[in-house]
Amino acid sequence: MTTFKDNLLNDLMREHGQTVEEAPERHTRSARPLLVAAGALAIAGTATVAITTSGNTPEAYAVTKNADGSVTLTIKDIKGIDPANAKLREYGIGAKAVPMSRDCAPLDESKMDLLGDYKLPRHEEDGSVTMRPGDVPPGYTILLGISNMPNRGTGLSYTGPHRDPAPDCLAEVGN
Repeated sequence: MTTFKDNLLNDLMREHGQTVEEAPERHTRSARPLLVAAGALAIAGTATVAITTSGNTPEAYAVTKNADGSVTLTIKDIKGIDPANAKLREYGIGAKAVPMSRDCAPLDESKMDLLGDYKLPRHEEDGSVTMRPGDVPPGYTILLGISNMPNRGTGLSYTGPHRDPAPDCLAEVGN
């Protein structure tokens, strides 16, 4: 399996593993692994969209709509920004993935809502973020920074809500 598929299966088993383990045992050996996987997916009720960059390389991004209405975003390659943003808009998430660049101007803090009533994305162990529709007030966008620098890891950085229109990049600092 790919890292994305491994993470999806791990998330499903963490959230619904007990339900799958308590399911009645089937006596047809060859179908059991397929039934367990299908049952886990059906129980979770998730919809996942992913794009592959090329051949056997890892997915550029994944946007998963979770059973509780939240959405989990993973971006492993800067090429996944545009399609990931389209899915975030479709799911009503007040966030926008943007590339990080040394050429980008620093954020104008006067356009940031640092004290308002909003929820920041929940950072997951695998470097993804999870948000819900309505976490960000109307007219604002949380920026999710994606770096193309070597050794950046797979996590997303994020800002507090930025008044719309949100910038198309974030200033990157470091090596």
